[in-house]
Amino acid sequence: MHVAFAIFKFFPHGGVARDLRSIASECLARGHAVRVYAMIWQGCPLAGAEIVTLPTRGLRGHVRQRRFAAAVARQLRAHPVDLVVGMNKMPGIDVYYAGDSCFAAKARTQRPWAYRLTARYRHFAAFEHAVFAADGHTRILAISPRETAVYAGAHNTPAHRFHPLPPGLTRDRAEVREDMAHAVRRGLGVSDERLLLFVGSGFVKKGLDRALRGFAALPDGLRARTRFCVAGADRPTRFRRLARRLGIGHRVLFLGGRDDVPALLRAADGLVLPAYDENTGTVILESAAAGLPALVTANCGYASYVAEHNTGIVTPAPFDQARFNADLERLLTSTERRGWAARGRALGRDERLYAMPSAAVDLLEDFASTAGAASAASAASTEERPVVALCAFEYLPTAPNCRALPAVAAACQQRGMAVRVYACEFAGVLPPGIPAVRLRVAAWSAAGRLARYQRRLAARLRRDQPRCVVGFHDALYGVDIRCGGSTLEVACRAKRRTDGTTKWSGAPLPPGVASAPPRAHRECSQAGDAIVFAMVGGDLAAHGVDRLFAALGTLPARARARCRVLAAGRLAAQHLAAAHAFGIGDRVAIRGDANPHDILGTADVFVDLAFQASANGWIFDAMAAGTVVLTHEEVAEACLVREASAGLVLRTPFRQAECNRALAHIVGMPDCRRGWRTNAVRFAARPQWHGQAAHVADRIGARLEQPQRSGSTSASLPA
Repeated sequence: MHVAFAIFKFFPHGGVARDLRSIASECLARGHAVRVYAMIWQGCPLAGAEIVTLPTRGLRGHVRQRRFAAAVARQLRAHPVDLVVGMNKMPGIDVYYAGDSCFAAKARTQRPWAYRLTARYRHFAAFEHAVFAADGHTRILAISPRETAVYAGAHNTPAHRFHPLPPGLTRDRAEVREDMAHAVRRGLGVSDERLLLFVGSGFVKKGLDRALRGFAALPDGLRARTRFCVAGADRPTRFRRLARRLGIGHRVLFLGGRDDVPALLRAADGLVLPAYDENTGTVILESAAAGLPALVTANCGYASYVAEHNTGIVTPAPFDQARFNADLERLLTSTERRGWAARGRALGRDERLYAMPSAAVDLLEDFASTAGAASAASAASTEERPVVALCAFEYLPTAPNCRALPAVAAACQQRGMAVRVYACEFAGVLPPGIPAVRLRVAAWSAAGRLARYQRRLAARLRRDQPRCVVGFHDALYGVDIRCGGSTLEVACRAKRRTDGTTKWSGAPLPPGVASAPPRAHRECSQAGDAIVFAMVGGDLAAHGVDRLFAALGTLPARARARCRVLAAGRLAAQHLAAAHAFGIGDRVAIRGDANPHDILGTADVFVDLAFQASANGWIFDAMAAGTVVLTHEEVAEACLVREASAGLVLRTPFRQAECNRALAHIVGMPDCRRGWRTNAVRFAARPQWHGQAAHVADRIGARLEQPQRSGSTSASLPA
């Protein structure tokens, strides 16, 4: 097996770096070839392994990480391996060693909402989602059951992709002689004093500020007899200042990164780890094996060992500083100390604490042995079932541009194609067996959000390499086929002109999505019944809901009392305020998750008074359901309403007074409504108006039959 490891920064005092060394050493001992990619490598090289450093430039850390991941991908294309193991979260890895906690959960619970608008958040969220996405394939070596549940909850990651590992202590943590411990105390200038120890390279994350405040709160006599030593490769400046402000600066020693941590653990009288966030806390088990009682917070992954084996004290969550202060005093003075130490040393003799490297390599060997067969099967499957990417911006069941998407996906699936649906947000249901790829982005404006989504979509499609890319949104670039949009047509990309633009060949689409017209429709309402006006759209404001409210507001009170508005889509609160201003607020119902066909089936009049030219496919569905239509000439399907004589089409430019008169005519003329309804049903029943999904699937199939260009379809997508 040839395995490659990727890590952002390798330094001797990092827990993830030590785990990498132990796993890679086990691989080498079994005769496997090992290559390590690192952005920064500090310390001794790993004997027998190929170390490839890929330094990157960038003012900010997440920029350097993104460039490092791209550099690793280029290296792997040039020098492929059997398995790629990421020690940090990044795209393009086969296995992730889950040594870090869940970023998505921390961003929601420990950061203000504005943080989720930053470039740093987008980077880390994207890298984590690339590993844990529900439709992904990365295996996860899980070292913390608690954090496994957090990851699964945040990303809906299937349980079968998590592979638990035992702890990974090294033998040197429990094999320190007493004379070495005495030498450490002499070197620190500690004789008869108690020595309190903090070990960790992330001072902020591991709660050093909490530990300093707890130390300052000790009784004066106990604090005067205790030295607090901090070991870890981190910047101590802010914590030195905190210690001075607390009046304990002369009792605190910052030791920096140390290679003699086992001797420090044996020499100390107590360990503190009041972490804000800690995936495992390996030092907890290391201190137990060294016979050192520990005080840890309950949110540390390995705190359960302290509680189960009674090797120290666990401060409960949520953290309380006063409770921690009392626990710290107890840690240093309790008569239980001897028992804690003895039980910790007994725990350190359990062989299961040292089994992680062996168990990890066993799993890697299994993954590598199945990867070849799976890759061949996947290649064969891809060859037999070409992959089609259906791309939208927001997949909403009420959005007109997404109206045909589920039916097109099902039609392609019936023709033997492998279909994936990509969108920034999902709020609908896809046919069974069709995966949804959610590519979330955040921005201050809708235009900025769309631009960021397009960039992320382009990068994902370059990775997935579909044979055909279909866009269900006018603004999406880099697609092979455009479906719907501002006109009822399907357009295929033919060739690039000499000026760099793209030539498109279009073909009209029938307005009906299904292959056959509906068999039945709802009966007409009687003259004395309530009149239900329906609207359907992703953004109801864009489809003129305010214009409808204004027209209803001009009706006489008795006629207005008979009217109801039933809408499926999104509507901001200020537009509902307009309904109240026109005296109809109590007769408006907005259902964001409603099935559009259920709305149309219960309505008397369907209204689309869009502010911009659009192709609202719901007009034809309304006609097929036997619903009268009120619209204006700029809506693409208005011509069908006029041809069928199924309602009223307003002239352009739009005039509110004309709309008011038309709506009053519809309300006051039940016989006209009855005739328009009959005309709509007869018109929509014609077979030539149906089969839009099948037409689009046929065009996709024809596209797939064309000889594949050099590079793939997605290779032409812009960065």
